[in-house]
Amino acid sequence: MTDDARQALADGQRLLDSGEPAEALAILNPLTAHPDPQIAGSAWIAVGTARYRDDDEEGALVAWQRAADMGGPMSWLGWRSVAEQHVRNGDLDEAIDAYREADRRASPHERGAIANRIAWLLKETGHDFAARRQFNRARGAYGNFPAYVTWTIIAINVGVFLLDGLLTNFTSMGMMSSGGPLVEAGAIARDPVADGEWWRLITSAFLHLGFLHLGFNMFALWLFGPIIEQLYGHVEYLVLYLLCALGGSVLTILAAPDSAAAGASGAIFGLFGLAFVVSRRRHLLLGPQARGILSQAGGLLMLNLIITFAVPRISWTGHVGGLLVGALIGLLLAPANVPTMGGLWRAPDGRQLTGGTPVAVRAGAYLLVAAVLAAATFFAISQVG
Repeated sequence: MTDDARQALADGQRLLDSGEPAEALAILNPLTAHPDPQIAGSAWIAVGTARYRDDDEEGALVAWQRAADMGGPMSWLGWRSVAEQHVRNGDLDEAIDAYREADRRASPHERGAIANRIAWLLKETGHDFAARRQFNRARGAYGNFPAYVTWTIIAINVGVFLLDGLLTNFTSMGMMSSGGPLVEAGAIARDPVADGEWWRLITSAFLHLGFLHLGFNMFALWLFGPIIEQLYGHVEYLVLYLLCALGGSVLTILAAPDSAAAGASGAIFGLFGLAFVVSRRRHLLLGPQARGILSQAGGLLMLNLIITFAVPRISWTGHVGGLLVGALIGLLLAPANVPTMGGLWRAPDGRQLTGGTPVAVRAGAYLLVAAVLAAATFFAISQVG
């Protein structure tokens, strides 16, 4: 019975999407009495949309109010639809009240967008202080993100550095040094990679040559890592971090095959490049702190590039390789874990007018970048003669 009702609901929605509201209502109206509150609530919301498209705005408001009053999982969407209709009617105080009801019932990831709408309405009605509070709440919905991957990467880098020092009785832990046995075994260089030591492509990004090297890199990672992890989520962030690190290693064995390098700088330059592209191309809803950090990406990137080419013994290939990979990922994929201004636009039935990138497409983009890096690696080692 429930499966039949879900199919009928899907048929009604399909008719609605095809511009046939009258035919959709014939299917949807009986579903409003269904015992499953999710099906009944969805039906009432769709009925409201159909009536709205038939220019029956009063009837649409009644239907959306019924969905809101039913409770259950669709209640928040009913309240939000009621609020949107009040806005269209010019009843801003009633809209604020309805949005507040939606906010109480919505899932956490929807509340930032709802708070943003409440803020604009409060500002429109002259409640400036309350509006600022709601704007801060909307932006702060993403301000306390637990950056588990970033913290773990920092811990690994520090732990490996201390272990390398311990193995040399801490003689390799000066301000700047040549490193210990772990650096010797894991730094990136073309000939060892050609001899089968493939791990160097990644391990080099977790090794450092002295306190200054480690300190600068970990500070930059602590500053930018959590923001990028927030934008892309834990799993994607780990993937793109490793790809940026790999990009630095691959360009090193391509363009500087006779040199060796180590450090997280390639991955961190990748984060800089990604942050710069994202801050210019995407309209993200972030808190003031996150937006402030992203706005610094261009200046910090330029400063670090100047240092890269001006100071001797810095691996420009590692930095530029990571930078290119990070910028490429930023161009290919929008952040998946935070809303954008475009994502706030919705149809009357609550559907987003701009959808996110499908998971398969995102995975394919990362695999494409990995494939390019793999091909470049094979080309580099084929030159060993």
